Amino acid sequence: MVTKMKNTGGRGRRAKNTSQCQRVFCGWDTPLLQTAMHWLIENSGQWGSVQEEAEAMPLLADQLDEEPGQPAGDGASNAIDLSSIDLVLPSSRAVSRLKEKLLMAAQAAGRAYRPPRFYLVGRLPSLLYRRPAEWASDFEQTLAWARVLSSSDPAQLQTLVPTLPDADSTTGWLDLATTTRRLWTKTSAENLTFAAVADKVENAAERRRWEFLVKSHDDYLAELKKAERCDPNAAALDAIADNRCRALRPLVLVGATDLPEMVKVMLSQIDTPLTSFVAAPESMAGHFDALGCLVPEKWKDHVLPIRDEQLIPAAGIEDQSHGVTELLAEFGEDYSVDAITIGVTDESQIEPIENQCRMLKVDTYRHFGWTVAETSVGRLMDLLVVYRQRRNWRSLAALVRHAAVFEMVQNHFRSVAEKEGGNKTSVDWLTRLDQLMAEAFPRSLDQPLPSKRFESALADEIRDCVETWLAPLNQKRQAIRSWSKVVAEVLGKLFPHAERPEIDSPKDAPSDRTAKSAARTVEAVEATFRVLEGFEELSVPLDSPVDSNTALELLSARIAEISLPDSPAPNKIEILGWLDLALDDAPALALCGLNHPFVPEASSGDPFLPSSLQKSLNQRINDRRYARDVHAMHQMLCGRQQTRILVGTHSADGSPTPPSRLLAASTADDAARRVCRLLTDHRVSVEIVAESNEAEQESGGDTNRIDYFRPPPPEPGRTIETLSVTAFSAYLACPYRFYLRHVLRLRPLDDAALELAANQFGDLVHGALEYFGESDLKDESDPSKIEAELIAQLHRFADERYGNNTASTVALQVRQAERRLKTVALRQAERVAAGWRIHAVEASVDELDIDRVTKKPKKPTGILLDGQFTGLRGRFDRIDYHPELDRWAILDYKTHGHLPEKKHLKKLADGSTTWVDLQLPLYRRFIPDLNIPADPVDVELGYFNVAEKDTETKVNIASFTEAQFAQADELIHYCVRQIRDCRFEPSESGVEYDDYEMMFNEATTTIAEDDDESSEVSR
Repeated sequence: MVTKMKNTGGRGRRAKNTSQCQRVFCGWDTPLLQTAMHWLIENSGQWGSVQEEAEAMPLLADQLDEEPGQPAGDGASNAIDLSSIDLVLPSSRAVSRLKEKLLMAAQAAGRAYRPPRFYLVGRLPSLLYRRPAEWASDFEQTLAWARVLSSSDPAQLQTLVPTLPDADSTTGWLDLATTTRRLWTKTSAENLTFAAVADKVENAAERRRWEFLVKSHDDYLAELKKAERCDPNAAALDAIADNRCRALRPLVLVGATDLPEMVKVMLSQIDTPLTSFVAAPESMAGHFDALGCLVPEKWKDHVLPIRDEQLIPAAGIEDQSHGVTELLAEFGEDYSVDAITIGVTDESQIEPIENQCRMLKVDTYRHFGWTVAETSVGRLMDLLVVYRQRRNWRSLAALVRHAAVFEMVQNHFRSVAEKEGGNKTSVDWLTRLDQLMAEAFPRSLDQPLPSKRFESALADEIRDCVETWLAPLNQKRQAIRSWSKVVAEVLGKLFPHAERPEIDSPKDAPSDRTAKSAARTVEAVEATFRVLEGFEELSVPLDSPVDSNTALELLSARIAEISLPDSPAPNKIEILGWLDLALDDAPALALCGLNHPFVPEASSGDPFLPSSLQKSLNQRINDRRYARDVHAMHQMLCGRQQTRILVGTHSADGSPTPPSRLLAASTADDAARRVCRLLTDHRVSVEIVAESNEAEQESGGDTNRIDYFRPPPPEPGRTIETLSVTAFSAYLACPYRFYLRHVLRLRPLDDAALELAANQFGDLVHGALEYFGESDLKDESDPSKIEAELIAQLHRFADERYGNNTASTVALQVRQAERRLKTVALRQAERVAAGWRIHAVEASVDELDIDRVTKKPKKPTGILLDGQFTGLRGRFDRIDYHPELDRWAILDYKTHGHLPEKKHLKKLADGSTTWVDLQLPLYRRFIPDLNIPADPVDVELGYFNVAEKDTETKVNIASFTEAQFAQADELIHYCVRQIRDCRFEPSESGVEYDDYEMMFNEATTTIAEDDDESSEVSR
């Protein structure tokens, strides 16, 4: 089970250069951490006490992860003393699990325990050499590279990238610096310097590029030296070159089978005891090198012990997440919660699985945790960056939707209301802002809004409130250290004293989603302030002045990367990523997504590397990853009692995901059969129902159930006293949608539109024609004068509604309206020549109308039906009169070319027609109320079509028969009776154009209907 390997050789100042690694082969059948725990306890006395040398390398405080052990006491001789060794594992999950196992074993045995120091593999190089100066953080390294690259000769720099960032583009240079830093990290991890790569180039162009990189790297190191910082990778390579790598304490590697080449070389130089635990039987010793790392060539033909029944076909991510819960239900019959693990191969799978589990009341713990980018704080930073960079109304509308900003603005209006002694908070300021966005399409915050819009003043007040909050950012260029204080000040105004919500017990924690979300926000705020405070320690020589927007973008990117841990609990099922699963010791595993490109993850090419080196390096990395994943898969299959694997067809974003090539690690026949089955078969889906507990049954349901938005049902007894003309067609189309608009007075408000909707474009044309009908040129017969007046009135209306600070799409639509009105001018001139004159525009009939002579309300207009009166309300676009013929006409402007008969009547299958729009028949009813001295039978009814096609722009008089009008009257009476009886069932056939489509699929903003045609509601 144990073998020892010896490496000799080396060069440099240290003559002593031997390392002896003890490989401990732990087999397949027992989880590696379990075997390592027993071995460490059994051999805890072999290392003894190590006295650190006086020349000990300085260690950063945050590298140490010591835990106080139990006091030795009288039983010191029987103590489990591991305090003299350093334990290195590949993941934080493995670290925490092995800590837990060692402590529990010591407690169970009643023995004193002194823990080792635990490190992650990424920290291992720092233990093996003495750093020459304080390590430069990733951001400091990027700043140093940016300074070197931005000051380089442009001609030489173009050997690296053909298009250079603008001279004053700080972000552009930092992006290029980040790319270069990553290239250096990738190269050095393979134990290569830029100079070594330059020696491998194949042509003159690549040679010039790498000569430039070599020189730039020297300049980069010089910048760090001036800042009293050092590059960790460069320092490690120097230590290797000088043969200075050593360890002061025995090292124990657990499951570290995929070490970078640089680390392997460093370990080969140390002379302290080194032990490596390997998950494999000793018979496979040839598959591992002297350090217990995988030998990729040996794993290419390895056959995995997969059984057909372990592979489960699934479709997209929804089906995969449902498949996971099916496995949980199956495992739950034999295993407790803490004995089951959910594995994912891609982080995008976590949330769908969590949602599915939450619906079934299965509590989960994601070891991944969260990043601040996924929290309220991260979203706020993103919104701030966009708002400061764009400074438009759309970005402001998005910003004030953030809960913390919304509360700040709301408090502003409360404060104003208290000072003014009024109730200003009764104004729904967010809805009014949305209304402005949906109807005026404003752009720049620095340009005035349309003065005649009632929302403009309120919107300006919202903007000023936000600008006051962000005023500290309006400063000149300064160092990033200073900007971090400013950003902390700005955030502090929204999160002055964030308090973590109390949760009664761990058992209650998962069910209270609101409390969990609030607690995560508090954690994100605290972590953000810590990171901002840490920026104050940024190296002064590297910290260059930048403007506020650049600083905000830089700080936002760093804040977004902050990790936030989830809270584990015994009653939660753990969700682990692929790299954690090999060292997980739960007996049951449900693995989701054994698919390409998640496993194995392929190394992409790097455009800066020479083609020959790129090919060999990527191949080396890909071979190593394949070996790593095959080895990990073998551990998952053999080290636990149950392993079930879901293989999907599509990822969370809908991309096709073929089966992983790990399935090819079998015989050709097995691989072909399994892949065909996974691609063609469908598992039998089982419905999983959440168990209900006694408390829920007593309370009548689940008090923690999520109430998703549902459209409101009609309320019995809710009726309408006054109907608008348009209400009838709405009722005929769908009684329930009629109820939403005319009873509840709700209409959807879409502030995401970028151009005028069809009805808004109609309002634009109507507005121009209305103003024309009120002007002194309404009876003009010269087409050119009519055209000039129409276009002038069009721009007058557009200026009032939209102003000059509106979307460019609106300006284009105004131009389109101009073109249509030019044809209208010709048709209007023809109508005037025919003897017709505009008598009135926008005439209205309403039970609230006031007589101009008596100044008293007119007789109510409506329908007396079954002894009950229902009011009617209507507005008429235009009334024409022909003096010579003593004829009257009521015209409705339409921005389409359809005839009145087509819009009002629908042809049925039997050849008959039915009314679908009652607008013109209702107009006929209003004629006596319009003071038109004519028999309604003699009044012409029709459209003035203002169509896209010039040939369809004209006056079209309806040709309805008296029988059809009689049928319309019957339908009007039917609608009135149905509405009185509160018959608001949805239409079975649906509607062609549904204003409420979003309402039935997702929550949407709705506002009260307050136009002139709204209906009056009573209860």
